[in-house]
Amino acid sequence: MNDSLVSIVIPNYNRANLIGETLDSIIQQTYENWECIIVDDRSTDGSIEIIKNYSNKDPRFLLIERPQEYSKGANACRNIGKSLAHGKYIIFFDSDDIMLPNHIEEKVRLICSKNYDYAIAKCEYFNNPENKNPIHYRGLFTTPITAENFITKKINWLTLDPIIKTEIAKKIDFTEKRASAEEYNYFCKLVLTTENAIATNKVLTKRRYHEGSYQVNLDSLEKILENNFYYFYDTYFEILNLHPNKASKKYLLENIMIILYRKKIKPNYNKYSLYLEIIKVFGILKGLKKIIKNNLCRLVG
Repeated sequence: MNDSLVSIVIPNYNRANLIGETLDSIIQQTYENWECIIVDDRSTDGSIEIIKNYSNKDPRFLLIERPQEYSKGANACRNIGKSLAHGKYIIFFDSDDIMLPNHIEEKVRLICSKNYDYAIAKCEYFNNPENKNPIHYRGLFTTPITAENFITKKINWLTLDPIIKTEIAKKIDFTEKRASAEEYNYFCKLVLTTENAIATNKVLTKRRYHEGSYQVNLDSLEKILENNFYYFYDTYFEILNLHPNKASKKYLLENIMIILYRKKIKPNYNKYSLYLEIIKVFGILKGLKKIIKNNLCRLVG
């Protein structure tokens, strides 16, 4: 089997009580040719000392503290980490989840089986006995991995599921504009770059379940809707240069319009560019009808 170096990139912020389990699971991998780049987002809870203990004992661990001038957040940390990766392949991981012992070995075997550009495995919760909000993989193992299928959400996966050729991963940045939706945004760009991929139904990651999510913890329905708006709006305009097909564009624009119809979004976006895209994608008559029907002029004016 291929024994190429695999880079693992982990953002960390105040996970002193959990990150040791994650790093232990990496040490226990059956595949030993890895480097683990941990980018700390200026933690205040002793995380750095714990990570230093690991890096002092095992040089495969590399601690990077996010420079003050860089944006805060996991996305910025992932971008810093991948820029430093030396491996042929890269795995994005989280500082509170657990790799099964064969995690890297199985992913390398899969991606090398036909020289794929990325390969995807499953994860499942390990601390969720009541099975609240289980992880659902829509169509991933029965539907082709195409840009349209991912963008229109016929298939899905999580940030820690794929292994990706580093040369491809480095060409794509995680968005640093928002606190959520980073995986959808990033992987829309990935599938538009290449569809040469494979997925396996094997579980290779144990994911930690947290009560409440980013969306649940938002202060109000207004903020949830605003977050959902930018989830689709940012993605739409960031992928245009990658030439998504018409069905993908329609899906994103329809979701943008549904949210605008429900809630007045405070303008932090270019409404004229949005109108133009609606008219270009749906045609002049249909586009204008949709703008009027969804009351965009009143809502964003």
